[in-house]
Amino acid sequence: MTSESEFITSAEMAAIDTNCEYHGLSRLQLMENAGKALAEVILKKTEELGLDKSLLIFAGLGNNGGDSFVAVRHLKDFEAEILLLGREKDIRTDIARRNFEILKNAGYEIIEVRDSSQIERYDAGIILDAMLGTGVRGRLREPFRTAVEVINSLETFVISVDVPTGLNPDTGEFDICVKADTTVTFHKNKPGLLKAKEKVGEVIVKDIGIPKAYEMLSGPGDVQKVYKRVENAHKGMHGRILIVGGGAYTGAPALAAIAALNAGADIVTLAVPETIYEVVSSFSPNLIVRKLKGGRIEEKNIPEIEKLLKKHGVVVMGMGTGDSEFSNVAAEILKTGKIRKAVLDAEGITKDVPEEVECILTPHRGEFRRVFGKDPDQENVKKMAEKIGATILLKAKEDIISDGDKIRINKTGNAGMTVGGTGDVLSGVVGALFASADALWSASAAAFINGLAGDLCFQEMGYNFTAMNVASKVPIVIKNSIEFGKT
Repeated sequence: MTSESEFITSAEMAAIDTNCEYHGLSRLQLMENAGKALAEVILKKTEELGLDKSLLIFAGLGNNGGDSFVAVRHLKDFEAEILLLGREKDIRTDIARRNFEILKNAGYEIIEVRDSSQIERYDAGIILDAMLGTGVRGRLREPFRTAVEVINSLETFVISVDVPTGLNPDTGEFDICVKADTTVTFHKNKPGLLKAKEKVGEVIVKDIGIPKAYEMLSGPGDVQKVYKRVENAHKGMHGRILIVGGGAYTGAPALAAIAALNAGADIVTLAVPETIYEVVSSFSPNLIVRKLKGGRIEEKNIPEIEKLLKKHGVVVMGMGTGDSEFSNVAAEILKTGKIRKAVLDAEGITKDVPEEVECILTPHRGEFRRVFGKDPDQENVKKMAEKIGATILLKAKEDIISDGDKIRINKTGNAGMTVGGTGDVLSGVVGALFASADALWSASAAAFINGLAGDLCFQEMGYNFTAMNVASKVPIVIKNSIEFGKT
């Protein structure tokens, strides 16, 4: 059976590229490595097949085209003609533009294709398809559509960069796409290539120098992958979160709710024991608070909670109950059939996770030992996540996140975050992101956001900050993460 970790989706690859930049491995370096690897394949195929050393490049305006610009520099004995599908001024990324300008300054023949009528039949030893790569979705527009038709009409040997233009890299679907003889993809194979073997030809996966540790590191790329805002959206579209907690501690569920709002959730409702209702309501006018009968949350409250579950997409449970018996209550709530997604924290953490519920557990090291009876290390986090069919976010000096297949590591945060309540903030952020994304990447992004919010607090106040201070920095971290690498 093939593990999902042997493949990588286009969104995951984009996140990893961004995180590499954040952690010091620049995308310019990665493009150089990709272009050089591509040139090696072109040279090898030319020699093996006895092809003419002439190269015709159909280049797009993104990093796919940028990879081809680098490759040309490494093929000094080739005659290369470059068709840029679009205007030079519209090249979308700085790194692609820099490599384009090198070719321009070096005197390579470059033709701007502004209209499909400019695309003719050409003679060349090899055609390099570097137009759209992993960025394609849906029906191809002009002049790309005509370019694909022309390429497919020729008998020339075709090499596609990363993925044949027009092919969805994740699903293998296409309206029209380049029929490649060889596809050179980078870092890991893409799932769509496996599903469209008749279009991709021979698939060659080339390493571009991303260390295994860097593939696992969380960063702004995680946030860009999971954080979503929809134009003309209606209230509630960006997440309806139900927080179930409180009892012995009043601040914990309130902190989780405030953090969820600060992380972008539209509607956050707290369900707390009636004895602490007024205190929790007083934390913020933004909070919607509902009473549960009694002084602590018990199984008798489940019918009340069920009614609230119907109106929410994610439930976050456990913080502030101070009741070891609550894990049993949480397990029963999960079995109601009214939940699709759940975040389990503190006393809400249970191993009893139904298959139909997508769960994220957020234990600290002591809770992990208590619940699973294992040492809190990377191997055991992965094993336990696989065993119970959930994602585990282990809170530690370096957070470990696993869904049982993949592992992610978060290094943000500092010793000031031992202050009470920062774990509640984390749970709220997890819940907000989880409303519109998958479990693994939501947990990883939330760990990064929460830790970096704490780091911002440390920069301003030293180690003496509070969980509320951390929650207040969450919007800033998200904004900076979304903007990272966009210029």
